[in-house]
Amino acid sequence: MRTTIRQRRAGYLTTPKAQSIVLLLILAAAAALRLYALGAESLWFDEAYSVWVARHGIGWQLSQSTQRIFPPAYYSLLHVWLALGDSEFAVRLLSVLLGLLSVLGMYALARQLFDVRVGLIAAAILAVSPLHVAYSQEARMYILLAALGTWSAYLMLLALQHGRRWQWLSYVITMAIAMNTHYFAIFLALFQNLYVLHLVLRRRSRRGVWKPWLLSQAMIGMLSVVGLWGIFSGETTYWWGLLDTWHGAPTLRDLATTVFHFSLGNTVEGKLFYYGGLLLFGFCAAWSIVDVKNRRLSIDAGLLFAGLYLAVPLGTVFLLSQFQSFWVLRYVFPFLPPWCIIVARGISRIPGHGARILTSAAIVLASLLPLANLYGYEQKEDWRGAVGYISALEGPGDAIILVDEDVWIPFEHYYRGSTRIVGISRGVADPALLAARVGMLLPSSSRIWLVLSHTDNLALKEYLQASRYTRLLAEKHFTQVEVDLFAVSES
Repeated sequence: MRTTIRQRRAGYLTTPKAQSIVLLLILAAAAALRLYALGAESLWFDEAYSVWVARHGIGWQLSQSTQRIFPPAYYSLLHVWLALGDSEFAVRLLSVLLGLLSVLGMYALARQLFDVRVGLIAAAILAVSPLHVAYSQEARMYILLAALGTWSAYLMLLALQHGRRWQWLSYVITMAIAMNTHYFAIFLALFQNLYVLHLVLRRRSRRGVWKPWLLSQAMIGMLSVVGLWGIFSGETTYWWGLLDTWHGAPTLRDLATTVFHFSLGNTVEGKLFYYGGLLLFGFCAAWSIVDVKNRRLSIDAGLLFAGLYLAVPLGTVFLLSQFQSFWVLRYVFPFLPPWCIIVARGISRIPGHGARILTSAAIVLASLLPLANLYGYEQKEDWRGAVGYISALEGPGDAIILVDEDVWIPFEHYYRGSTRIVGISRGVADPALLAARVGMLLPSSSRIWLVLSHTDNLALKEYLQASRYTRLLAEKHFTQVEVDLFAVSES
């Protein structure tokens, strides 16, 4: 009787119909998690910047990508998408679809590397991943790169194994779009080339595979010139310098924290949850190299591929960041999928059907708190609330001062009024300079709205409070945005 039950269970897990049903359920759960409260929060600075760039024509985007810091692929896609509207829900819906495409790519890649069971487990882990849900609800390019990473890896495997022309062409197109999405796609290319080099040196690839591989890399390089040219721009150099100043060289603790964020997101704190999460996911990852049947440790071809996919990008960024840091969670987020594959492989190797179910359930349950925090607490700058507050109370003779001046992008995304707006850099603290800027507004203003965001510099607020010509009437705080209203007197 026991043998019959095992056979039925195995047959159920491997039938195409059952596989499709489970995959559809996973995708449905992923969609529900990503659609829930999608428009609840305001667009924050980076999202508003995405919309601002996307509103320009594709030709303008291509021309600017060689001079500034934005590769054009995501913005061009969003440019077309904005035909549906520019509400928070509409703008972020594109990322939701890209997130679902990423989950589907995860299933295809993990199944190709291992089997159906690992594919479904990996897709399920990614579907409930708090970090993946968060970036699937944000109008930025990181989720696009994550999706392109999984699909390019899958198509690369197909091309290497079967060598059909359409597979090579699909791989080239996917990687070219990735390289035109974000500069960190370079690390995807590095991992892929190291993997192919390993195959060639170990003679584990089809004969002569290096020729189409080199041709494909040359084609990707030519198609990526526009997207990557901005690396050499002055703006990019300035931005890398800022990142280095803000973050500094990452430590091993930062690396461990990134693994925790990959596992359970970045919306929870506390040592118990931190170490518990690392222990749970770390155990599953470690178990991926355990071959229970043969009582030994083993790293098969699929695990080697997933390991390189994870270790090469993260390791390279970590080492380079010791010299000039660009270790930022959102930049390395696209390398989350291989971590899910390794964890899924570990779960699939745990002896006993019940033990595998309990481990999977533990991961889902552990994800509930960070997901609840993601939905329950405001994470993004509340420009919608701040601008709505000003719009409801502004009057003739008012002036608006923005500190930092760059926040005009999210401010003007929501603002529809005609009040005069002046921007002041967050770096200005000299009283003489502040007096000169404010002095231009005082003769023609009855009130001044001071909007503070992206800065710890309160010199302007302190100057206005100390001035005999201005008096603080109201101070209101929104998420990461402060709005102060000053009355202006004639004497």
